[in-house]
Amino acid sequence: MAASLPSHAILAAAAGASCISSGRRAAQAAPALRRPALCQRRRLAAAAAPAAAATALLEPASIKIVKLDRKLERAQQTLLGVIAGVEGRGKGGLTPEQQAAFDEAVAILEADGGVEAPTTSPLLDGRWALLFTSRPGTASPIQRTFTAVDSVSVYQDIEVGDECEQARVSQVVDFGSAVGFLRVEAEANTDSRPLPGFTPRVGQGLPFGIMGKSSTGPPARPDMRVGFQFDRAAFTLKALPFKIPYPVPFKLLGDERKGWIDVTYLSPDGRLRLSRGNKGTLFVLQKEVAPRDRLLAALAARGGRDDDEIEALAEEVAASGEGVPRPAASPLAAGKWRLLWTRQGQTANPLQKALANQVENFQLISEDGGRLENLVCLLPGLRVRASAACGPEEGDSRTRVDIDEVTLEVGPAKLPLPIRTYGRGFVEWLHLDQELRVTRGNKGSLFIHVRDDA
Repeated sequence: MAASLPSHAILAAAAGASCISSGRRAAQAAPALRRPALCQRRRLAAAAAPAAAATALLEPASIKIVKLDRKLERAQQTLLGVIAGVEGRGKGGLTPEQQAAFDEAVAILEADGGVEAPTTSPLLDGRWALLFTSRPGTASPIQRTFTAVDSVSVYQDIEVGDECEQARVSQVVDFGSAVGFLRVEAEANTDSRPLPGFTPRVGQGLPFGIMGKSSTGPPARPDMRVGFQFDRAAFTLKALPFKIPYPVPFKLLGDERKGWIDVTYLSPDGRLRLSRGNKGTLFVLQKEVAPRDRLLAALAARGGRDDDEIEALAEEVAASGEGVPRPAASPLAAGKWRLLWTRQGQTANPLQKALANQVENFQLISEDGGRLENLVCLLPGLRVRASAACGPEEGDSRTRVDIDEVTLEVGPAKLPLPIRTYGRGFVEWLHLDQELRVTRGNKGSLFIHVRDDA
């Protein structure tokens, strides 16, 4: 895999792979099984206006909203197009024409390098899916065989950012949601985060190249190499309520538990990576971006955003089940929330439809969850404030809302508006976390808010 699993780990994983019928791609594991315990948790910062919020508030740390250089974009598209559908992540081989196009695209990308000093960039952290590997004669034969199994998914989790307590690299072999996964973990060493006492691997490895031949050459430039030494591994199986430790004494294996990967290209948007391992293998990996981060990225691309795409992503976030349980009763619901996007339901009132996504709009929920205010900023110094009593309904996934006052605020003056309200409404909580909420109103309108700490 991308950091070269030790042969014993590969053999054990291969044995587990036999539980799955070959010839089909393994299903994505359930979130509870496969969610990586990554340390990076970027807190979104509020901005003064929606336009500024699009970048400062919405860009997830795992990806970045950038416009790629056309040459790089074409090279990436060519690379991904060539390897799409190739059997066994490269095992099926490429035609001479495909190989030439692949080599040219790789040369363009590696010559550019993408993100400078990639091991210091937060874009490197996250879960990466292995798409393709080259198969040089110096690579481990077991690794070449195992990464060619299409019926499993192979990932690499990287945690080398400054926010991580300890720099680590993990290899994950996912046998599918019905089975579970194997996770092999390693301590990581980089130029900016040296591992105390770490000594790089020396020599080519076991005699006769049994497990491949390792290179000990230096990296081409600083801050591109991640050295590692495996220290623990375990199976997490759906059928068992506990992990099964992998009984390998890693510390007794010496250099055979060590290796390195050089990040030869990291795309400026943090979605594509090329890496070369210590046994000469080229790995092509793609960032696995969580639905929440994909939603935030789509919202940040405000100029050319697709409302259908945003609604679909919002539904995907809701279906992920990764928000807090019982959101209507959660203390996270309280606070000031900025409305970033809405799609109004067919029965919403005409004024609400006309103002949708056109003006600043906030919702304030009291600490005790008993009061709610909607604040619409029409012009500087001109605002409409609707106040309501509220509270969780049975099941704590819905908040009842009873509007009891609507006020027009002109500067410091407050003018009550004789607006008749039509009974009780509600807000259905589809997703709530520390910084993001997705809700649907009783008239079918969909709302996406982010917390505003200003």
